[in-house]
Amino acid sequence: MYPLLISGALALSILLGFLLVPEKPAYVFGPLMGLLAFVPAFLVLTRRMGEKVRPLFEQAQRQAKAGNVPQAIETLEKALGWRRWQLFLGAQIHTEIGLLHYAQGSEKQAIEHLRRGYPKVSHGHLVLAAALYRDGKLEDACKALELGIRYNRRSPILYNVLAWLLAQEKQRERAIAVLARGLKADPADEGTKDNLVRLQNDKRMNMKPFGDLWYLLKFETMKGAQQQPFRKGFRQPPKQPKSKAR
Repeated sequence: MYPLLISGALALSILLGFLLVPEKPAYVFGPLMGLLAFVPAFLVLTRRMGEKVRPLFEQAQRQAKAGNVPQAIETLEKALGWRRWQLFLGAQIHTEIGLLHYAQGSEKQAIEHLRRGYPKVSHGHLVLAAALYRDGKLEDACKALELGIRYNRRSPILYNVLAWLLAQEKQRERAIAVLARGLKADPADEGTKDNLVRLQNDKRMNMKPFGDLWYLLKFETMKGAQQQPFRKGFRQPPKQPKSKAR
């Protein structure tokens, strides 16, 4: 990351400059002054880069809302040119590009980008897992959701989607263990409580409480929540980058 390298070089030059002074106080103040130079330089550089990247994100959002998803993807790909100037920017852009590919039905491209996505965006893991599962890769889908859980421990839908996939594969005990973990992370979540009881009583899970985010995964339709065909052969909205990172 260029701002980190530039700020580090500035701090190091100040430190070395103080060390050249043959006085004991210089050895004390050198590291302090280097640190004092590093922090504001890093913040200023990342803020300036954020000002350059933010318009591209806003433009992509407008294009996506207008239904011009290919153009929105093209705009975000331009933003990738700044990925070395902001911490996590590249990963965040890959997540958004992946979500847009998924929204237009290009799941292969979505997988490619979401694998390189930002781990703290929970819906990126959900969409990646759904696409991998439809591609016949259950364990890869489970790994994607487990990674999402690691970074979003209190997100109930991650646990419930993982349990749902396992239940679909007749791995009920494993699914129950996942929901037990989810309930431990968020004891107040009613959807997780209900689904845990359902699985313990050999009943089908109810994913309706998770709303639009669940239906985004294309396993069920909103009307009547009827399960669609999935597996091989079956054929959303970006996160605004912070001023210091993507």
